[in-house]
Amino acid sequence: MTDQNYPNDKVGDHPESGGPQEAATVFSHGEGIDLATTTDEQQDLGQVAEPDEGALREELAQLKQKLEETEAALAASRGDTLRVHADMQNLRKRTAREVQQARDFALEGFARDLLRVSDNMERALNAMPDVQDGAIKAMADGVGMVQAELKRIFESHGVVRIETAGKPFDANLHQAVQEVDAPEAQPGTIVAEFQPGFLLNGRLLRASMVVVARVQAT
Repeated sequence: MTDQNYPNDKVGDHPESGGPQEAATVFSHGEGIDLATTTDEQQDLGQVAEPDEGALREELAQLKQKLEETEAALAASRGDTLRVHADMQNLRKRTAREVQQARDFALEGFARDLLRVSDNMERALNAMPDVQDGAIKAMADGVGMVQAELKRIFESHGVVRIETAGKPFDANLHQAVQEVDAPEAQPGTIVAEFQPGFLLNGRLLRASMVVVARVQAT
């Protein structure tokens, strides 16, 4: 069957449309378009709500407060970090110092005990007669060699003898056991030594026992 065109026909005039009356019926029922409602919705969509200035200010104030709180927390955290870093540095330095001191003075008790051996050897040498025969001289040389070796070992471990001859009396290093009149010496200087004193890595190991020239009253 061949399709036929009806260019001049109007709605409802087409043979299959049912006529003008049927077309009008379609738009009159509930399934038709509510033109009034559609127009109102389009107007509502076209309108933009005006911003609430008070609400914006309140929101801005809250954001500003949060920013200030965050900055304060960050500053406090930075300060805590710096304090912890400083504490760690101090702890590291203190630990290193204590370890070094432990190394330097670990032999303090042992060295102090060996000083008595050194004292006895020195007394033995001083007790030797000036005129010596072969046997006594050999013994004196042997004691002297041991004394010299002991001194070398002391010095290698930081144990050094305190100089006293002609030195001013120092209560931090010397122990005065006697005062004597010594016109040839400066008052307050050491004129004799009873027992030598020693330092261990710069710290007093044993004070020197000395005789001091008396200070003359004026």
